[in-house]
Amino acid sequence: MKLRFGKDDWLELEQVSLDSHVQRGMRTFSLAPQVAMASPTERAAASRAAVVANRVVQQVFQKSVPAYASPAQRAAADLDKVQTAVFSDPRGTLRVVYREVVLRFEPNLAAAKQKALLDKYGLQIRVRNAFQSDQLIAFDPTRKYIAEKMVELANELTETDEVVFAFPNFVSEFKRGLQAPKPIAAQWHLATVNARKAWSKSQGGGIVIAVLDDGVDVDHPNLATNIKRKPDSTEPRDRFGRDFFVGEDAPDHFDPTPKRFRAPFDMMAGNDIHGTCCAGVAAASGKKGVFGIAPRASILPVKIFHADDLATESQVANAIRYASRFADILSCSWSGPASPDIRFALEEAGAGRGGKGCPIFCATGNDFRDQVGFPAQSPFSIGVGASTDQGDLADYSNRGPQVSVVAPSSGGAKGIFTTDVSKPGRGFNIGSAAAGGADGLNTNVFGGTSSATPLAAGIAALVLAANSSLSRDDVRNILQSTAERIGPAASYDANGHSDRFGFGQVDAAAAVDAALAAAAVAKVSPDAQKPVKKAAKKTSKSKKASKKKPPKKAAKKSGRKSAKKAVKKAARKSG
Repeated sequence: MKLRFGKDDWLELEQVSLDSHVQRGMRTFSLAPQVAMASPTERAAASRAAVVANRVVQQVFQKSVPAYASPAQRAAADLDKVQTAVFSDPRGTLRVVYREVVLRFEPNLAAAKQKALLDKYGLQIRVRNAFQSDQLIAFDPTRKYIAEKMVELANELTETDEVVFAFPNFVSEFKRGLQAPKPIAAQWHLATVNARKAWSKSQGGGIVIAVLDDGVDVDHPNLATNIKRKPDSTEPRDRFGRDFFVGEDAPDHFDPTPKRFRAPFDMMAGNDIHGTCCAGVAAASGKKGVFGIAPRASILPVKIFHADDLATESQVANAIRYASRFADILSCSWSGPASPDIRFALEEAGAGRGGKGCPIFCATGNDFRDQVGFPAQSPFSIGVGASTDQGDLADYSNRGPQVSVVAPSSGGAKGIFTTDVSKPGRGFNIGSAAAGGADGLNTNVFGGTSSATPLAAGIAALVLAANSSLSRDDVRNILQSTAERIGPAASYDANGHSDRFGFGQVDAAAAVDAALAAAAVAKVSPDAQKPVKKAAKKTSKSKKASKKKPPKKAAKKSGRKSAKKAVKKAARKSG
């Protein structure tokens, strides 16, 4: 069910099916018969929703009476008329609605016009907002608009000219602190990189990952809420990214979604089915337990391919330039011919993030070769190879001195479970339970360095969310210095680098801890300032010096030096 989120955006809600009846003076919710036959995961989710609904009805709506209440008291409580709807949003948060809507009118709208609109829908004012004079909570005394009907009412009200927004007055879950979600068991790669431990401290909130590929399914239920909306505020047509395979004057330049499909639809050749999987590995929101490594990061879709059609190098370079202006991290699960235009674009991305630079993660390639592909071989990118569930290098993963790190992917006994194109009959999974689910929303056969790359990029999002002051070189060094050495010890040289594994397999928890440690050291402590202040009092010369370089700045400079020491020094044999 879609709910308007202001005038332009939508929120996807999934209604939880529950049965209800009045028992001993309380409205009680329980599993609906159809849910009782569902999977254990769905039953558990519905059971939790029933518990939440019961608590809300009794504690918030106060719709309960003592078991010994008289018939008159029971009638006054209107228990038989209580109907609520329970929704789950894309993050799995439960939201309960009864019969109230929050409504904000356009500023300074005449009272007569406000009343006319309320009368049109038969609404009465419950309470006016004490902090915002144009806002109020309303309800329908006739109960025409109740439960899920309240969502429809809110949508209709929001579409009127007099209203800024209308939203059901949900009673929702709010969580204190950062709780580590639990992905499904099929996402073994997240356990391998210690995702849940990292998530207790960072989940990538506030960081934007650009996925440069063949398109991202922006309507996928597990990606939609994490899509970066209106990235370029100066360009009203830029709603959620661009298609650089076509020119800026093309009608669909501002549509970065998958477009090219050709039978057989579950094969890479001829189909735009790659980028959606990459986006899911990086930042799927966690619907039904399917997570990206950075579930609270945003995704900026940047389309550069139409299936396997040849792409213009200058357009690919411009796509990188665009992404580095509106994203924090770039993920490139592809390789191609070396191009000076693309190389310069990679270098220019160092000006992104306000001069701190955008880390660019590039796949080393799947050619079984002792040569890293381009642009992963560029010194301005971070080359990512693929390891397996067996803790070894995937045999297809290219090797060479430019390999920075490896990340878990296919090549062993298991593939990667992630999001797939949601259009029916399209994607790696065209509707098979064995391939990832009969609904076709996920696939369990993704892999290659294509999957390893967004996994590493997503870990970088966790790192930057923990410490946004890091430069792109700092991010590279943190990932390298905290990586786990896998494979034979003899694979690594004296500097800790291996042409097969880079500096090792990425470790999300260790990387986040290192980022937080660097942030802690960089902070200016009061104790560090005291000696500076005393020295400044002794002579006029020191006073002049302190004016030229205030104690706070000096301390910050010292903090930055110490921050570098806080992160283990990465070996410099690089990409």
